[in-house]
Amino acid sequence: MLNETRRRNLQRTLNPRTVCYIGGSFLEHTINANRRMGFNGEVWVVNPKLDSLAGLPCFKSVDDLPGAPDATFLAVNREMTNAIVPELNGMNAGGVICYAAGYREVGGIGVELEAELVANAGDLALVGPNCYGINNYLHGVPLLAIPSLGDRVERGSAFIAQSGNLCVNVCNNQRSAPLAYVISCGNQSVLDISDYLDVLVDDPAITCFTLFIETIPDIARFSRIATRALEAGKPIIAHKAGVSAMGKKLALSHTASLAGDDEMYQALFDRLGIIRVEAPADMLETAKFITHTGVPEGRRIVVYTCSGGDSETVADLAEPFGIELPQPDQEQYDTLRKVMPDFANITNPFDYNTNFWGDYDTLSTIFPVLVDDEVDAGLLVMDTSPEDTGEADGSDAVLRALCHTQAKTGIPMAWTTSMPENSTPRPRAIAHNAGVAALQGIREGVHALAKTCLFGERRRELMARGDLDDLVVPAAHALSGDPIALNEADSKKALASYGLPIPDGRVAPIAEAGQIATDMGFPVVVKLLSNTILHKTDVGGVALGLDNEAAVQSAADDMAKRLGVTEILIEPMAPKPIAEVLVGVTHNDSFGPVLVIGAGGVLVELFRDAVSLLLPINDDDVRRAIAGLKIAKLLDGFRGAPKADMDALVGAVMAIGRYAHDNRGRLAELDVNPLFVMAEGEGVLAVDALIRQTDDKEA
Repeated sequence: MLNETRRRNLQRTLNPRTVCYIGGSFLEHTINANRRMGFNGEVWVVNPKLDSLAGLPCFKSVDDLPGAPDATFLAVNREMTNAIVPELNGMNAGGVICYAAGYREVGGIGVELEAELVANAGDLALVGPNCYGINNYLHGVPLLAIPSLGDRVERGSAFIAQSGNLCVNVCNNQRSAPLAYVISCGNQSVLDISDYLDVLVDDPAITCFTLFIETIPDIARFSRIATRALEAGKPIIAHKAGVSAMGKKLALSHTASLAGDDEMYQALFDRLGIIRVEAPADMLETAKFITHTGVPEGRRIVVYTCSGGDSETVADLAEPFGIELPQPDQEQYDTLRKVMPDFANITNPFDYNTNFWGDYDTLSTIFPVLVDDEVDAGLLVMDTSPEDTGEADGSDAVLRALCHTQAKTGIPMAWTTSMPENSTPRPRAIAHNAGVAALQGIREGVHALAKTCLFGERRRELMARGDLDDLVVPAAHALSGDPIALNEADSKKALASYGLPIPDGRVAPIAEAGQIATDMGFPVVVKLLSNTILHKTDVGGVALGLDNEAAVQSAADDMAKRLGVTEILIEPMAPKPIAEVLVGVTHNDSFGPVLVIGAGGVLVELFRDAVSLLLPINDDDVRRAIAGLKIAKLLDGFRGAPKADMDALVGAVMAIGRYAHDNRGRLAELDVNPLFVMAEGEGVLAVDALIRQTDDKEA
């Protein structure tokens, strides 16, 4: 966590004027890289046993240094690390990268040593421990433990990862990905991912952030800083490791089983407009696209290929993202028909045909024809040949035609290869110098383009709200006390006070059940009423469609005898709905209340058609979530059936969300399943409901 002093120290670490390396010959390659990258500040080396290292004189101790270093790379064992860190703190050094391992990650004495390290670090910007360090490509400062490649850049992505080896691999990438920083977080004892984001988000040299995340310790703070990045137009690209479902405590509702760890992170990413990717290569390609080409305004793209197979592959890869491929209008068709051979298809994706391979004049004329007000971005698919094959001139001509198209139309363009390896640095440089992203791999390229397009749309939606404070996830904590279940009648009453429609039911003593049902009118449903037996169907605690007094009284007597209840709930039978929906809330100590919307009824966990939302929510959040469900087609009037009452459904979800938000300090679980959704104009009805919460009224 950053206080003002530590913030300044982290800024010193990330933009140092003095750098100190402490350790042995292991550091020689890093010091030599410092020279190669052209760092223009002072470089000091500390080693009590050597006179010089990498051509630099060695100071015998930290006390001998001519000043307090801004950034220190400390590559010694954990015992020496714990001895030197307080010395650096005492001399007002800026930050220290602690390479040593053997701390909290190994348990035992390591936990104590890490606590000691943190206590003695004071306000140092302590990176790690158990980390590989930082490569700073903006200022030419390599502070990484393993030999790595890369050149200085004027702008690029900040890559921040909870994996040291991944950081090394990223530094050594062969994808011409512009990296401003590569930061290995290690154990995050003092600084975590949010701290680096906090300091770097205002740096004009940072185009976007790429994060490899194992866990986020403070969701509320992360979300607050992520909204700053969103406002600044700096996308966050995240690869979340560990997507398997987390181990769950005993849950009494379907909701808790649907809202696993990964679903909660996905809800966080969706809420904040964070681009989620599946692999490290996707992180680099997406960052490359954003840095060189920028963020398109929408999802409508035009595709240029020289192969029917490439065209089909792009279409297949783009479709799951909802990417639109606007087809040529009549004027565009007629213009291209005059140029293209008779056998050529004039469609989007556009196969410009091998007849025009290497023909810059023709391609630079026909490529812009397909770009109009209906297009947000363009993509060329073309593999390049090795330089010694004599084919470079042909591919150069096609690439230059794409660059010309971007310059002429002002629409963002990207080039990708079919095979990731079929790309060489020289043509990538041609593209990048023209502001065209040179992507590698047809899957990686299409995914990078598609996800960035969707980010552009999402950001516009969120920015239209004005104040983004409502995106910040409130701080969460563990519930105090053991949750107590409310019976169905009390659960429904609590939710009805927030506007959730419920049946007009009555609580009836067993002896009066038949008469009360008669007064209500038939048919009715009879349910046991208990705050300990929560799954009524499993124990025969529900009797449906009862149409006379004797049947009701018999059902009530039977439940009393078998289940020991003294009261039952009698409700009118609800009409057949268009769809059954589950709306529930579960508590998580990191995320707070998590709301789940999905297909409801008895098959809820079989189909697992659900989406999670973090609170608070608004109407747009709910509509967007419902639109992403498989049952959205059913709600929209599947195969001529009536459409569901979407306004009423959204209103019901909002009512449940308000209750959950207002009771976030005490609500453990809430389950409305099923929520009957009727035809348009006929509303919704909460047929069953369960609430478990603590009795802490002040929470």
